[in-house]
Amino acid sequence: MNAPPAIATVERPGAGLGTAALEEDAPRVTVVTDPDDAPACLAEVQACHALDRGVVVCLPPPGSVSRSQLAANLLVALGKSPGAPAAQRPTGLAWDLAGRWLAAERVTDLVVLGAHRLPPARWADLAILAATTGSRLWLVVHGTDPTREQRAALTTAHAGRVLAVWPWPAGLSALPHADAEQDGGFPAVPDVEFSRFRAAARRVLAVGAFTRVDAVYRDTFAHARAHADDLRLSLLSRVSRADLIDAVLQQLTIDATSTDEVLTRVRAAQAGLFAEGLFVDLRPQLAPTRRDSAVRLEPRLDPATVARLRCLADPATAAAVLLSCATGLPPAALCRLHAGALTEHRGGLHIRLSSMLGYRIPARAAGLLRAVLPPDQAPAAVDPTGTGDTAIPIGASWLFAHDDGALLDERALTQLRDQGVAYAGVTLLSGSFRTGSVIDLRGLPGVGR
Repeated sequence: MNAPPAIATVERPGAGLGTAALEEDAPRVTVVTDPDDAPACLAEVQACHALDRGVVVCLPPPGSVSRSQLAANLLVALGKSPGAPAAQRPTGLAWDLAGRWLAAERVTDLVVLGAHRLPPARWADLAILAATTGSRLWLVVHGTDPTREQRAALTTAHAGRVLAVWPWPAGLSALPHADAEQDGGFPAVPDVEFSRFRAAARRVLAVGAFTRVDAVYRDTFAHARAHADDLRLSLLSRVSRADLIDAVLQQLTIDATSTDEVLTRVRAAQAGLFAEGLFVDLRPQLAPTRRDSAVRLEPRLDPATVARLRCLADPATAAAVLLSCATGLPPAALCRLHAGALTEHRGGLHIRLSSMLGYRIPARAAGLLRAVLPPDQAPAAVDPTGTGDTAIPIGASWLFAHDDGALLDERALTQLRDQGVAYAGVTLLSGSFRTGSVIDLRGLPGVGR
């Protein structure tokens, strides 16, 4: 009998190089050894888990030997709740569901701790799953070496290629690490009108705080100006101006993680559009201060809300709740969306509700929507402003559909959404800016002449 292909032992690559070089050198499948079964290995590798950075660390408990058990553990590592109600619990299709979520969340690195306890068939399953979803696989073995059978299963599943073995410090160095955290939350900003906002922020904030606020302000200001031509054209349509400005401001504020950041982005958006001759009037609701406002300044998809939504294992439920949270739109407006209405944009997704109305899902939450898409209908690229109008592809499926492809109607989508909202424990907000209006100053007598 032929011996299984050897697994190459590779010393820590790129000595003296940075993490980026290590990441480029990392094989697609790596066995990571912890011969001393060191507690530091377990703790430091688990600390790398960060779904927003594409790193998922899974620790299957002893006895998780079947594919369904391993799938359930992968889903838990992806944020799904093991105690979910029947509609959200992993089923017999849990393995396919785990693969769907790995791909949707764009996991770049799947790390499995305690891999020495898994049978060879699970090593092969994990290698195939990682290859299918485009992830690098890290199998961490503690206090022992991989068995002959595990090596054989892995190399066979990996097309017979020689695989690598790294000591755990090298593997740890090659995993993506968190960026330096900002000190504290987003700075508290002055509650003044857009024409005075930036000057007031510069006057009252410390240098570091103002630098952080101004970076967000400038970015939003530039994107607002890019929206101006499409918004001006949309004003000639029959779509209500309140809906138009709500959609534009949703796209410009959805990245915010706090009320102060929402206010910063709103003021920057008003200033950017005003520079293009469009006056966004929020004053009747926002003046004199946010305390008297009917405009909602709460962040719609802050990290805590996204984490709650990730507990939903059913892709359709997760997508329904996500879209409701992000846009404030009712099921009647969402149930007839096609998969072709979604396009990639700025790391997240752009949703074209109609030729005049578009919304955004930020990168940190986009996986919750990608999971509902059919595998053969991935979102296409979109123009830099995110407002381009491309035709829905012929044959594009409904975004929310029954197993036979038939449309999920408003009543069914409402029920699905309400179940998900109750389980995830999130609050649905109505449209944040639908009480606002927009005026084209270039159309006024004596203006722009």
